[in-house]
Amino acid sequence: MSIQQDIVKARLLGLCIVITVLLLALQKYGPEKVLIIGKDAGLEMNSLDDSGNGGASIASLVHDGDTLLLNCEIIASAYRWPYCVASFKLTDASGKGMDLSGYRQITVAARYSTPQDVGIRIQLINFNPAYANDRDSNSLKYNALELFDAYQTISLSHMQVPTWWLILGKIRPEYAGPEFTDIRGIQVATGEHIKPGKYQIIIDGVELRGKYLSDNQLYLFLLAGWTLMALLFFVSTLRKAKRELRTHQQRQQQLEALNSLLNKQQQTLEARLARDPLTGVLNRDGIAPVFEHAWDSHNHQQLSLIFIDIDNFKKINDDHGHNRGDEVLRLFAQVLVENTRAQDFLARWGGEEFVLACPDTNVKNATALAEKLRLAIQHTSWPQGLSITASFGVAQMHAHESPTDFIARADQALYEAKAQGRNGVRYAP
Repeated sequence: MSIQQDIVKARLLGLCIVITVLLLALQKYGPEKVLIIGKDAGLEMNSLDDSGNGGASIASLVHDGDTLLLNCEIIASAYRWPYCVASFKLTDASGKGMDLSGYRQITVAARYSTPQDVGIRIQLINFNPAYANDRDSNSLKYNALELFDAYQTISLSHMQVPTWWLILGKIRPEYAGPEFTDIRGIQVATGEHIKPGKYQIIIDGVELRGKYLSDNQLYLFLLAGWTLMALLFFVSTLRKAKRELRTHQQRQQQLEALNSLLNKQQQTLEARLARDPLTGVLNRDGIAPVFEHAWDSHNHQQLSLIFIDIDNFKKINDDHGHNRGDEVLRLFAQVLVENTRAQDFLARWGGEEFVLACPDTNVKNATALAEKLRLAIQHTSWPQGLSITASFGVAQMHAHESPTDFIARADQALYEAKAQGRNGVRYAP
């Protein structure tokens, strides 16, 4: 069972690695979401100029085929920063803007009709209740950058927030950087330090591209997945370690109980004591001192014996091979160990037969223990869905009865259990 669990874990780990690589590759080379802002985008468009701030400039927006023309006349006035703007409104019916934080880059297809020394500004206007209110347009954050190439693609992370706006609004440091969570509008505007005169900006469109999941979202998802996987592996490994520790402790208690029974014969017994190399339980030599101790004429301790035989084990070897049979034997022994008491002694008698010596136990209690073991074996999940049962023969050692006769009676009870249909418990009177 443990080997199968390890195989499942290895396969699951491999699957997670494959999924991680595929997600990272998809993030880098996979399809992108695209948002196009322009004449045919179905958005509300209008022109703005500095007249709203006390200036004298005049702006108008004209449709010319597939393009938009921003006609601008910059007129000197008392207002120090004249401008003309083509504005695309991104708010919905409730007034909320678009979340563009999932987009990574923006391409601005705009140019002056005649070459100019100043650039074209692209501005994404964001609302955040931490610093903005709907009644004051100057409270909205301008994420802006001035471009000097006619068609230029930039990363949104390179956009800047004007220093004057930060100072005017007394913006806290955590809100000083670009934000794109609630964009109310996108603007294409004349550049800073533009001189008085007539200008025309040809706008073919603005295009935003990004992944359906941001890098941070993907990394957070992968981190959560691998953290969960590590937690599952940790819990599984901890349970396995506890189970192995419990088995080890039971075996250790068996050895300690055996040592306490033999006292001065301890060193001799340790030299003779051996374990079955396949299942790890005692072998015939290892359990023999238990019978010798019970047969001692000066010892009146009760001793019961349970003979256990796996039903139809030869068919398992014939149908599934000896390797599968060995796996069944190992798990069978583990089930017995986990369902017996610390003072009991389990040994592999030979082939598919096991014996369980139960000191200080009468035949009634030994029979109840055998029934418990029978049910535990019947309800265990076996490799490849095998259905494994066992037959049990129980006997209590009579006074002055030799170990040979004692074992023969338990063996006869086992024979009767198998003759009466298997998967049962019989005891010898």
